[in-house]
Amino acid sequence: MDDFQQDEGRNRSYPVQEHMRWQRIEWRIQRLGYVVLLAVVISGACGLFSKGFLSDREEVSSNGTLRVEYERFGRQQSDMAMTLRLQPQRGLYRVTLSGDGVDNFQLQSMQPQPLRAESRDRTLTLWYQTQSLHHGATIWLGGQPQSPGKYSFAISDSEGGNVQFTQWIYP
Repeated sequence: MDDFQQDEGRNRSYPVQEHMRWQRIEWRIQRLGYVVLLAVVISGACGLFSKGFLSDREEVSSNGTLRVEYERFGRQQSDMAMTLRLQPQRGLYRVTLSGDGVDNFQLQSMQPQPLRAESRDRTLTLWYQTQSLHHGATIWLGGQPQSPGKYSFAISDSEGGNVQFTQWIYP
């Protein structure tokens, strides 16, 4: 048995020609491949490529009137959600979305529906009105990114809150 184990590390010519140096290099490459594959699978499950805790982000404006919850990573043609939370406001208020991400984001749904919406020059402005709003407002946007790449967004409200962030869209 001892001779057999000792023989495993040496070059052989029977039944096939073996060069153990190259065999050990191949084994190392296989182990490295397993580790990389496992890292990719775990990263994907955690949200590095789409939904998950690595992708979920929240940005708050410096004055605290606007909070945006979004997904940092997404896939082309997949559903993505964005939630805008505004501090209590009374009467007519405005939310403006701008940046190159606005043109890449095909809006599928918006709740609640705005009184008025205007779109121009990579900017979408939404107007809402309320009589009494004690707990703030929440706006849900659902859409699909149309092209892969890095896209920036800037969102502002009528109270002066401003949030900027970037999304990565994979093919």
